[in-house]
Amino acid sequence: MNETTAVEEISLRKEIANGSESAFEKLFRLYYSSLTGYAFNILKDRDLAEGTAQEVFVKFWEKRSEISIEQSLKAYLFRAVFNKCMNLKKHDEVKKSYQTEKLATADQYSDSSLTQWELQEKIELAIQQLPEQCQKIFRLCKIDGMKYKEIADELGISIKTVENQMGKALKILRKSLAGLLAFILYILIFYDN
Repeated sequence: MNETTAVEEISLRKEIANGSESAFEKLFRLYYSSLTGYAFNILKDRDLAEGTAQEVFVKFWEKRSEISIEQSLKAYLFRAVFNKCMNLKKHDEVKKSYQTEKLATADQYSDSSLTQWELQEKIELAIQQLPEQCQKIFRLCKIDGMKYKEIADELGISIKTVENQMGKALKILRKSLAGLLAFILYILIFYDN
Protein backbone atom coordinates (compact mmCIF):
# COMPACT_ATOMS: atom_id res chain seq x y z
CA MET A 1 0.00 0.00 0.00
CA ASN A 2 1.79 3.15 -1.20
CA GLU A 3 -0.80 5.81 -0.52
CA THR A 4 -4.00 5.87 1.48
CA THR A 5 -7.24 7.41 0.41
CA ALA A 6 -8.94 9.90 2.70
CA VAL A 7 -11.44 7.25 3.78
CA GLU A 8 -8.72 4.67 4.51
CA GLU A 9 -6.75 7.26 6.48
CA ILE A 10 -9.77 8.17 8.65
CA SER A 11 -10.33 4.49 9.33
CA LEU A 12 -6.64 3.99 10.15
CA ARG A 13 -6.66 6.95 12.57
CA LYS A 14 -9.73 5.63 14.39
CA GLU A 15 -8.22 2.16 14.73
CA ILE A 16 -4.94 3.58 16.08
CA ALA A 17 -6.79 5.88 18.50
CA ASN A 18 -8.59 2.76 19.80
CA GLY A 19 -5.25 1.01 20.37
CA SER A 20 -4.98 -1.18 17.27
CA GLU A 21 -1.35 -2.27 17.02
CA SER A 22 -1.89 -3.76 13.57
CA ALA A 23 -3.23 -0.40 12.29
CA PHE A 24 -0.22 1.35 13.83
CA GLU A 25 2.15 -1.17 12.22
CA LYS A 26 0.42 -0.54 8.89
CA LEU A 27 0.96 3.23 9.34
CA PHE A 28 4.60 2.64 10.31
CA ARG A 29 5.29 0.50 7.23
CA LEU A 30 3.51 3.01 5.04
CA TYR A 31 5.50 6.12 6.04
CA TYR A 32 8.65 5.12 7.92
CA SER A 33 10.97 5.03 4.86
CA SER A 34 9.79 8.33 3.44
CA LEU A 35 9.91 10.04 6.86
CA THR A 36 13.45 8.74 7.41
CA GLY A 37 14.49 10.01 3.98
CA TYR A 38 12.90 13.38 4.70
CA ALA A 39 14.71 13.63 8.05
CA PHE A 40 17.99 12.61 6.39
CA ASN A 41 17.63 15.44 3.85
CA ILE A 42 17.43 17.89 6.74
CA LEU A 43 19.91 16.36 9.20
CA LYS A 44 22.45 14.74 6.83
CA ASP A 45 22.92 11.89 9.33
CA ARG A 46 21.37 8.46 8.65
CA ASP A 47 21.27 7.27 12.28
CA LEU A 48 19.85 10.56 13.51
CA ALA A 49 17.25 10.52 10.72
CA GLU A 50 16.14 6.99 11.60
CA GLY A 51 15.99 7.85 15.29
CA THR A 52 13.95 10.97 14.54
CA ALA A 53 11.38 9.06 12.48
CA GLN A 54 11.15 6.38 15.17
CA GLU A 55 10.68 8.97 17.93
CA VAL A 56 7.86 10.61 15.99
CA PHE A 57 6.10 7.24 15.65
CA VAL A 58 6.64 6.39 19.34
CA LYS A 59 5.28 9.76 20.45
CA PHE A 60 2.35 9.39 18.04
CA TRP A 61 1.52 5.97 19.55
CA GLU A 62 1.86 7.23 23.13
CA LYS A 63 -0.47 10.20 22.49
CA ARG A 64 -2.74 8.44 19.97
CA SER A 65 -5.94 9.09 21.87
CA GLU A 66 -5.14 12.76 22.60
CA ILE A 67 -3.94 13.86 19.15
CA SER A 68 -6.32 15.89 17.08
CA ILE A 69 -5.32 15.83 13.41
CA GLU A 70 -6.95 18.41 11.21
CA GLN A 71 -4.93 17.70 8.06
CA SER A 72 -3.96 14.36 6.58
CA LEU A 73 -2.15 11.83 8.71
CA LYS A 74 0.77 11.93 6.27
CA ALA A 75 1.03 15.74 6.54
CA TYR A 76 0.85 15.49 10.34
CA LEU A 77 3.73 12.97 10.47
CA PHE A 78 5.90 14.95 8.06
CA ARG A 79 5.29 18.14 10.06
CA ALA A 80 6.19 16.28 13.28
CA VAL A 81 9.45 15.01 11.70
CA PHE A 82 10.26 18.50 10.39
CA ASN A 83 9.72 20.07 13.84
CA LYS A 84 11.82 17.38 15.52
CA CYS A 85 14.63 17.92 12.99
CA MET A 86 14.54 21.69 13.51
CA ASN A 87 14.73 21.20 17.29
CA LEU A 88 17.70 18.88 16.87
CA LYS A 89 19.47 21.35 14.59
CA LYS A 90 18.79 24.22 16.98
CA HIS A 91 20.07 22.15 19.90
CA ASP A 92 23.18 21.24 17.88
CA GLU A 93 23.81 24.92 17.04
CA VAL A 94 23.46 25.90 20.70
CA LYS A 95 25.85 23.10 21.66
CA LYS A 96 28.40 24.17 19.03
CA SER A 97 28.05 27.81 20.09
CA TYR A 98 28.61 26.84 23.71
CA GLN A 99 31.67 24.76 22.81
CA THR A 100 33.08 27.60 20.70
CA GLU A 101 32.47 30.07 23.52
CA LYS A 102 34.02 27.68 26.02
CA LEU A 103 37.12 27.28 23.84
CA ALA A 104 37.37 31.03 23.34
CA THR A 105 37.08 31.59 27.09
CA ALA A 106 39.74 28.94 27.72
CA ASP A 107 42.03 30.58 25.16
CA GLN A 108 41.39 34.00 26.66
CA TYR A 109 42.10 32.66 30.15
CA SER A 110 45.37 31.07 29.08
CA ASP A 111 46.35 34.26 27.22
CA SER A 112 45.59 36.40 30.26
CA SER A 113 47.50 33.98 32.49
CA LEU A 114 50.50 34.26 30.22
CA THR A 115 50.18 38.04 30.18
CA GLN A 116 49.83 38.11 33.94
CA TRP A 117 52.92 35.93 34.32
CA GLU A 118 54.90 38.16 31.95
CA LEU A 119 53.66 41.23 33.80
CA GLN A 120 54.73 39.81 37.15
CA GLU A 121 58.12 39.00 35.70
CA LYS A 122 58.55 42.58 34.38
CA ILE A 123 57.50 44.03 37.73
CA GLU A 124 59.91 41.76 39.60
CA LEU A 125 62.78 42.73 37.29
CA ALA A 126 61.96 46.41 37.77
CA ILE A 127 61.88 45.98 41.57
CA GLN A 128 65.29 44.27 41.45
CA GLN A 129 66.69 47.38 39.71
CA LEU A 130 65.76 49.63 42.66
CA PRO A 131 68.52 50.83 45.03
CA GLU A 132 68.98 48.35 47.89
CA GLN A 133 67.19 50.25 50.70
CA CYS A 134 64.46 51.42 48.34
CA GLN A 135 63.89 47.83 47.19
CA LYS A 136 63.80 46.52 50.76
CA ILE A 137 61.24 49.13 51.86
CA PHE A 138 59.10 48.56 48.77
CA ARG A 139 59.04 44.78 49.33
CA LEU A 140 58.22 45.16 53.03
CA CYS A 141 55.36 47.51 52.19
CA LYS A 142 53.88 46.02 49.03
CA ILE A 143 54.77 42.36 49.23
CA ASP A 144 54.79 41.77 52.99
CA GLY A 145 51.96 44.24 53.60
CA MET A 146 53.65 46.14 56.42
CA LYS A 147 52.64 49.69 57.39
CA TYR A 148 55.13 52.55 57.19
CA LYS A 149 55.45 52.67 60.99
CA GLU A 150 56.17 48.93 61.18
CA ILE A 151 58.83 49.25 58.47
CA ALA A 152 60.38 52.24 60.23
CA ASP A 153 60.50 50.32 63.53
CA GLU A 154 61.95 47.19 61.93
CA LEU A 155 64.68 49.03 59.99
CA GLY A 156 65.36 51.59 62.72
CA ILE A 157 64.62 54.56 60.46
CA SER A 158 62.06 57.37 60.55
CA ILE A 159 58.59 57.12 59.00
CA LYS A 160 59.59 60.13 56.84
CA THR A 161 62.51 58.10 55.39
CA VAL A 162 60.14 55.23 54.63
CA GLU A 163 57.75 57.66 52.88
CA ASN A 164 60.62 59.19 50.86
CA GLN A 165 62.01 55.76 49.86
CA MET A 166 58.51 54.55 48.81
CA GLY A 167 58.01 57.73 46.78
CA LYS A 168 61.40 57.18 45.13
CA ALA A 169 60.60 53.50 44.44
CA LEU A 170 57.25 54.34 42.87
CA LYS A 171 58.79 57.06 40.71
CA ILE A 172 61.50 54.70 39.42
CA LEU A 173 59.03 51.87 38.85
CA ARG A 174 56.61 54.17 37.01
CA LYS A 175 59.39 55.11 34.60
CA SER A 176 60.69 51.60 34.07
CA LEU A 177 57.20 50.14 33.74
CA ALA A 178 55.72 52.97 31.67
CA GLY A 179 52.66 51.88 29.76
CA LEU A 180 51.80 48.98 32.02
CA LEU A 181 48.31 49.77 33.18
CA ALA A 182 48.30 46.72 35.42
CA PHE A 183 51.19 48.14 37.42
CA ILE A 184 49.35 51.39 37.94
CA LEU A 185 46.27 49.47 39.06
CA TYR A 186 48.44 47.37 41.33
CA ILE A 187 49.82 50.49 42.99
CA LEU A 188 46.38 52.14 43.26
CA ILE A 189 44.79 49.06 44.77
CA PHE A 190 47.55 48.22 47.22
CA TYR A 191 48.90 51.72 47.98
CA ASP A 192 46.91 52.34 51.14
CA ASN A 193 49.52 53.51 53.66
